[in-house]
Amino acid sequence: MPLPQIPVKSMALKQLLAIALLLSSSVLLAAQDQNSGKDSGRDRAKSHHGTVPRAAATDYTVHESLGDRPQENVQIGAALLTKKDLKKSLATDINQCCIVVEVAFYPAKDNFVRISMDDFTLREVGMDLGTRPSTADVLAARLEQFPVKPDREHTPGLSKSSDVGYERTGGTNTSQDPSQQTNRGGIYQRDSVGIGIPVGGRTQNTPGTNEGAAAAAGNRQAIQAELTEKGLLEVDAWEPVAGYLYFSVPKKSKNGYELVYMMGDKKIVLALK
Repeated sequence: MPLPQIPVKSMALKQLLAIALLLSSSVLLAAQDQNSGKDSGRDRAKSHHGTVPRAAATDYTVHESLGDRPQENVQIGAALLTKKDLKKSLATDINQCCIVVEVAFYPAKDNFVRISMDDFTLREVGMDLGTRPSTADVLAARLEQFPVKPDREHTPGLSKSSDVGYERTGGTNTSQDPSQQTNRGGIYQRDSVGIGIPVGGRTQNTPGTNEGAAAAAGNRQAIQAELTEKGLLEVDAWEPVAGYLYFSVPKKSKNGYELVYMMGDKKIVLALK
């Protein structure tokens, strides 16, 4: 049975419809992928506390606009935290080893900014080289504190004592143990051995004991958890996001610092005050 002849015009129309359907499916999948990435970035941002972004980038000590076109424009704000600021926000004494900078990003509507710690550098004013941010686990290992070793007075151990007295009461000690016999009604001497207990009735762990090692590990984990919670999250941010960057520097600079941020090939220098 011969196949029906399809007019050329009808065949061309079917091809056009198929192409249109394919294009619409591709657009729909792309939109779904974009929304999926947006939701993923938002979910990751919500799962990390960071710090609460201020109302606008202009509320920070220094701020800058990134991007040449309005739809790609991203606002960035930064502030150098003082020792007083750090005492209010962190229990960890991070000031003894690091410079801490709070950074916030404000993406344009329906756009995102990809945040990476590798894009940041802190340098002294007038210097070309700088320092990359340190991770929370590295800093926790540096700031880990072992329990203080107790002094001799507070250290538990064996103690020996001897006392001499005089008793008026007479009597006979029937104990067969010579060490327990006393001369009642006269001068006596008694020796005793006991276990010393630290003042307060509690012992302290030292780094050489299992308890001391466990305490140190717990201390390190607590530091790492706190620094991670406050740190700037590496994420594709679709909404305002803020957090801390920790820069390990050997000493404080009298000339001040600059935060250098690389957005692709574009370099942004923020003079911290």
